Parts: sequence; structure tokens; C-alpha cells
Amino acid sequence: MAATAMAMACGLTGAGPAAAHQGTVVNCHDNPSALQSAISSAPPGAKLLVKGTCVGNFSVNRDLTLIGIEDAVLDGGGSGTVVSVNTAGVRLGLKNLTVTRGINNGSVNSGNGGGIYNNGGTITLAHVTVSDNSASSNGGGIYNASDSVITLKHSTVSHNSSLSPLSTGGGIDSLGTLTLTHSKVLTNAAGYGGGGVEISAGTAVLQSTTVDGNTAGQRGGGVDNPGGNANLSRSRLTNNTAGTPQVGGGGGGYDQDDGVGFITETVISGNTSAFAGGGIDHDGGPLTIVASSITKNRANGVPTGTNHPGGGGIWSGPFNTSETLIINRTTISGNSATSGDGGGIRNEFNGTLALNGSTISGNTAGGRAGGLFNGVGSTAHLSSSAIRENSSDTAPGGVYNAGTVTNTFSTIVANSPTNCTPSPNPVPGCDD
Repeated sequence: MAATAMAMACGLTGAGPAAAHQGTVVNCHDNPSALQSAISSAPPGAKLLVKGTCVGNFSVNRDLTLIGIEDAVLDGGGSGTVVSVNTAGVRLGLKNLTVTRGINNGSVNSGNGGGIYNNGGTITLAHVTVSDNSASSNGGGIYNASDSVITLKHSTVSHNSSLSPLSTGGGIDSLGTLTLTHSKVLTNAAGYGGGGVEISAGTAVLQSTTVDGNTAGQRGGGVDNPGGNANLSRSRLTNNTAGTPQVGGGGGGYDQDDGVGFITETVISGNTSAFAGGGIDHDGGPLTIVASSITKNRANGVPTGTNHPGGGGIWSGPFNTSETLIINRTTISGNSATSGDGGGIRNEFNGTLALNGSTISGNTAGGRAGGLFNGVGSTAHLSSSAIRENSSDTAPGGVYNAGTVTNTFSTIVANSPTNCTPSPNPVPGCDD
């Protein structure tokens, strides 16, 4: 009787055989601070069934599963990180929970991770919402350190922020292994890069995931990949915004600097860059795009001096490392470089572009080349592709070539005001 009374006082119930089979109930309706004591006293591998709103900063140092029942909430109380794992090898499962109101102002975890901080553990989120958290450094919603693993399934990361001038990962910042499947990253904000997701290092897989309405002050409004290995498949990067109107700001949907990227069967649409690369800003490392749609993106940079704005759909050029951009069976349409060159694609700085079985159509540029702008020293290989019905304020409307263009069974037609003239260098197979 005494043990039962003590358990009830701590907000714990479920000591009977049925409860033992299902897990221990932690009743935060009765005691909002009950969860941390339950975590600390639980045996490794335990399952805690959480009811109500649990308030506090919850540190997990053993294998556990926390399952929400009756709309359970883990509330950081407006201070610190909500859930932290700082023990190598710990496996934590979170299911049917909301993680919210973590405000990490630098007092813990070096200011990283407002909602969840993972340093050395393996965390799996299923049907979890991480919302309205912030970090003074990186990872407003979630911070995943190197040698750490985090997986999100059918989960949402929304309205989180890391807004210091050099902060990254408004929604998620990962240096380890990150996987999102059937999840949403919505309306997060970062002061520098990765408004939705920052892939600082390590690997990231986004499968059947939507990244929408996120904002970054400099680069990668949706996803920023400065040094990781990114694989996006059957996903949507939409309505994200990045950049200030200066050199280096860009990638409304996706930005890649020194990383490796593979994008397949993905929609990149409605994104905006204040400078270059409305849909994608590709500044280094190999990037392959397959069977995807890059549409209705906008780059708003204005040419001044020797800068190179534009690339409404894609801006590509090796600012930092050598780069290769391969585009297979992809549609690039309805994009705009409002004042710059290359409404569909701008390829610069000795970059190499291979366009295979793809279409560039219906794009516009306030400068030259509504379709494809190929800059000095750059190479564009066109194979079985079509560049048509693009337009620009300054001729040519289709392809401008100051580097090298090869053409194998590709068509360049019906562009305005011209298809390829005037260009400094010839474009094979293009007639005006």
C-alpha cells in the first residue's frame, strides 16, 4: 500500500500486471513535473506512457521509449532544451508526442538544440511534433551531433528558430545521420543557413517529405548542405526563402557548397532567393538531379559590378570546390531571374553541366538567356533535351554561351527574342 501511494504521489500508475505489459503510466495531468523522476528511475528498455503536459528539461541516459497518450506534451517551460541525450549508445524512442517551448539561450549544450539535443544517441520520432522551440546557436527544433543518429517518421518540425546571424538549422541541424520519411518541415527560420534543414556534415535522407515555408538569412531556405551527403527522394521543397541581395546568398529551395547531393523524383517549386538560385544554388561538390520538377522559382538578385545573380531555377558554379551538375529526365520550367541572367539555369565559374533527356521551357530572365546561361570557362553538355519557349529582356532568349556547349540530339527552338544570338561562342544545333 505504501509503495502504491508513493507511486501515485509521483504521478506514476500502472504497477499491475496489465500495466507492466503495456508500460508505466506517467500522469502529468496530476503532476506536471513527474516525467524526469520517472525517466531517472526507469530500468533500461522501459516504456513510459505519458499523459498530459509534462513541464521541464528531460535528460535521458538509458534506453527508453516515451509514448504519448491523450495528447501528451513535453513542454520545456520556456527555458533550456526539452529533451537531451548526452550518453553514447543510448536508444530513445518518442511516439505520439509534442515537443515544445524549449528556449536554449546558450545555458546548455553550447546553445544548440531548443527542442531536442542528441549527442551520441539514437533517437527515433514517430508521429511527433517538434514546434515552437528556439536555439541561440544551431538547431532550433532539433540538433543532431556527429556520431549521432536521428530518424523522423510521420512527424512534423514546425515554427522553430535559430536566429543569431551565423546560426544554422532553424528546424533541424545535423552533423550525424539524419533520416526523414513521410514527414514535414514547415515554417522554420535560421539566421544564416538551412531554414528548414541544415546538413552540416554526415548523411541525410529525406524520403516522401515536405519542406515548406522555411526561411534562411543567407542560404538554403529549405535545405542547406554545406558539407554533408544528401539524398532527397519523392519529396517537396516548396515556398522557401533564402538570402540577402549579395554574393553568396541563395538557394531558396536547396543550397549545396562542399557537399554531395542526389535528388530524385522531387518537386522544387515556388522558392525564392534574394540573390541567386531561386530553386537550387549549387556552389560545389557533385549534384545529380533525376526525374524531378524545378518550377516557378525566382532569383531576385540585381547585377552590380562583377557579381553574378540569376539562375531562377538553378545557379551552378564552383565557388568552393570543383562541381559537376548532372540533370536527367527533369523539367525546369516557369522559373524567373527577375534582373539577372539564366531564367532556367545559370552555369558559371568553370562549372560542368550535363543535361540529359530534360526540358528547359517557359522560363524568363530580366537579363540574358531565359533558358540557359553558360558563362566563361564553363561547359554544358546537352543530350536529347529541349530548350524551348523561354524569354529574356536581352537576347538571346534561349541559350547564351561564353564557354563550351556540346549538343547531341537536343533542340533549341521558339525562344524569344532569339534562340542563341548574340553569343560570344557558338551553340551547336541552334538556328535563329
